[in-house]
Amino acid sequence: MSAGALWIRSFVAGSYRSLMSMPRRLQSTAPAQATVAKKSRARLFALLGSSALIGGSALYAGRVLTPDWRTIIDPQHYYEDWQMRTYFSLPLNVVSRLAGGIASREIPMSLRRPLLGLFSKMYDCRMDEAVEPDFESYSSFSSFFNRTLRPDARPISATPLVSPADGIVLHYGKIEDDKVEFVKGHDYNVKEFLGDVEIKPKPGHDLYQMVVYLAPGNYHAFHSPALWSAEHIRHYPGLLLSVRPALLNRVPHLFCLNERVILNGSWQHGFFSMAAVAATNVGDIAIDADPSVRTNISRRRAARAESVRTECVRAFAAGERVGEFRLGSTIVLIFQAPSNVKFAVQAGDSLRYGQSFIVDI
Repeated sequence: MSAGALWIRSFVAGSYRSLMSMPRRLQSTAPAQATVAKKSRARLFALLGSSALIGGSALYAGRVLTPDWRTIIDPQHYYEDWQMRTYFSLPLNVVSRLAGGIASREIPMSLRRPLLGLFSKMYDCRMDEAVEPDFESYSSFSSFFNRTLRPDARPISATPLVSPADGIVLHYGKIEDDKVEFVKGHDYNVKEFLGDVEIKPKPGHDLYQMVVYLAPGNYHAFHSPALWSAEHIRHYPGLLLSVRPALLNRVPHLFCLNERVILNGSWQHGFFSMAAVAATNVGDIAIDADPSVRTNISRRRAARAESVRTECVRAFAAGERVGEFRLGSTIVLIFQAPSNVKFAVQAGDSLRYGQSFIVDI
C-alpha cells in the first residue's frame, strides 16, 4: 500500500474516532456549561436587583430631603418632624394605583368564596343587608365593596340632613372665620380645601362641617345627605395619604393635601358642599354625575397641586346615590345652617347612610 493511501486511511480513521467521541465530550461539558450559565444569570439578576435597590433608595432619600410643593402648602405639619417627612415621601400614589388595579381584577370563581369570605369576616361585613349575599356573585373586590344593599336596609330619615355614608363621625361643629380646627391649636382655611368658592354670610346662620370616615368593612358608596343642588365639581389630584384618625390628629391639614373630588352648590339654608377624599389604597373615586372625572392616575408631581373645575348642575334628593369609593375613605360636608341647629351625633358615633345628623333646624 502506497504512502498516500496509508495517510488517507489514517486520516479517515482519525476523523471517525473524533466524530464518535464528540457526543461523549459534549455530554461531559454540557453540565459545566449549564452551571456557568445559571451562575451568570444569577449574577445578572443580583446586579439588577441591587442597582434597583440602590437607585430606589437614593430616589427616596432625595424625596425626603428635598422640599417640594407640600412644604409651601403645609410647612407646620408636613415637616414638623423626620417621621412625617419619611412617611409622606413614600410612593403611596404608586402603591394605591397597584391596589386599585388588583381590586378591579376578576377573581376566579373558585377563589371568590374563600377570599371575599375572609375579608368579610375580618372586617365584619353585613352580607345579610346585601341584595346578593352570595360571594360568588361578585367578580372582583371592587364590585364587592360597592355591593347593592336591600332597599329596607337603609331607611332615609325625614330630617333635613342625613348621613351620606356608612362610617364613623370623626369631627363635626362650627367653622369660625373660615378656619377649620380639626385638632385644638391647628387649623386650615376652608377655601384651601374647597377651592375658589363664594360663601355669602347669612344673618342667623353659621358655617358647619361634618367628617365621616369609611372603614374597609363599610359599604363604600356615598349618597346625598340632603335635598340640594350641585353647581360644579372641583377635582384636586393631590396625594394619597392615610386618613386614619391617628394620622389626622398629627396632620390636621391632611385633607388639603390628599386627592379629592368636591361637589359645591347650595341648599335651603345657603352654601352646601360634599367632598369625597381619597386615601392610601383608596385612590379610585367615581362620581355618577360626571364619569369623566378620573382619579388615581399617574401625574407629574407639580400637577398634583393643580385643581380642575367642571360645570355640573345637578339636583340631588336625600339618600340618592352620588358616587363610590373602591375601598374605605372619608366624606367631608361643609354647609350653612341656622345658628341654633342641634346635632344628633357625637364624634366617634357609628352611622349608616340615611341616618339623621340633626335633631332639628
